[in-house]
Amino acid sequence: MDSFPFWIFFVVIGLIVAGASIFAAKKQLDAMNAAWQSAAETLGFAFTPGSWRGGPTVTGALDGSPAEIHSYTKSSGKSSTRYTRYTVSFPPIGVGMHLSRQSGFGQLLKVLGTQDIEIGEPTFDEAFIVQASDPQAARAILTPGTTMVLNRLLSVHPEIVVLDDRLVLDRRATVRDSDTLVSTLRRLESAATVLGDARESEALSKLVEQRLAGTVEAPYESDPNTRRTVDSQLSAGEALMAAGSSGIAGRIFEALGGQLPADVEVAGWSEHARRSVADPSANLQPDVPPPAPPPRAEAEETPAAVSPEASDSLPAEIESGKAADVDRDALALATDLFSENRLSFETAKLFDEKHAGRDVEWTGKVRKAVVVDHDRLLGDGPFTKAVIDVASLENDLFGNTVVSAIVALPTRAADTLPEGSTVGFTGRLVGIDALVRNVYVGEARLM
Repeated sequence: MDSFPFWIFFVVIGLIVAGASIFAAKKQLDAMNAAWQSAAETLGFAFTPGSWRGGPTVTGALDGSPAEIHSYTKSSGKSSTRYTRYTVSFPPIGVGMHLSRQSGFGQLLKVLGTQDIEIGEPTFDEAFIVQASDPQAARAILTPGTTMVLNRLLSVHPEIVVLDDRLVLDRRATVRDSDTLVSTLRRLESAATVLGDARESEALSKLVEQRLAGTVEAPYESDPNTRRTVDSQLSAGEALMAAGSSGIAGRIFEALGGQLPADVEVAGWSEHARRSVADPSANLQPDVPPPAPPPRAEAEETPAAVSPEASDSLPAEIESGKAADVDRDALALATDLFSENRLSFETAKLFDEKHAGRDVEWTGKVRKAVVVDHDRLLGDGPFTKAVIDVASLENDLFGNTVVSAIVALPTRAADTLPEGSTVGFTGRLVGIDALVRNVYVGEARLM
């Protein structure tokens, strides 16, 4: 009997393996096309299926902004890598603008002398390399509202590139999840709207400036006609969370979740708001903060009160060194909260878990001090509301960042807090506005 031709066996095995590979690849291609078609239907876009030669494409317009998602292959030598590219266009700015992350290849270009325009906002300047044919016009466009949106976008999508007429995001691999495709494109569309709409940029700038100054407001309360982009809604929700209005904020985040079902920030804030509502101890402020008790030194301004010299003395337990949980190192707290590349909801959650309610004894430089009758988070006054820079630290993504304390002090303290002066104070941590790196200190007094 002739020996069995084993080569036939190997051929059959090879055909089976090849057939299985082709079947698996066809199955993956069909699943990918199904996800992209679903995303196209959700967005109301046109869909072109992918094939063995090229990836799928969806094209259309979001709120008037032309947009596209496309899967493509980039070859390098003998290897190749698949990418998913998101593109959202807006009316040309006209200054030849090009913004990219200030790291890796971008940092190398800067070292080699590539143009990098300084906007004057340290966090943004450390995060982005800014190029433009007209630096002054570029600075006028990159308002506090716009830079906040781009900083936030960079923290979620570090690969973002901003051009004069479009946003471009390249993500490694072909995205195969419909919700991710929809959420990412809508997030980029929001930023494109801010870049292309001066009114929206101005509204967000006003909100940012208020938050930097320690005032947390929801923009829709004062201006119900404000255009509700994803970024303006996120900002409103964050401000409400900083003010302790977790229930209202949660409803904003829940509604956003319907639009952006796979956005990590929206999902994170939604969960944090739910936990804060379910466990009030996780968030020291209720939905409508109660009036704060008058600062303890205020009574000293009446004729029957004790002497002014005693008004700014330390609490007895701190003076004697017997306080159980007094934080005397603002830099250590700032490092814990802000040194890593956390998203704002992660920082807010960490503050609630580890730092809220702690007594502090800090020193810092006064940026501003005014007498106010009311603050949404600090309560009713009148009292002196001081913005005091208490720490500066390095962040891998945003470079050098300043952390400030928003401090409620006795009314008459305003006269002793000139801008730029260095002061010491004690008080209790009552809240945080993580995006602008502010922590709130109530029941405070000068040392």
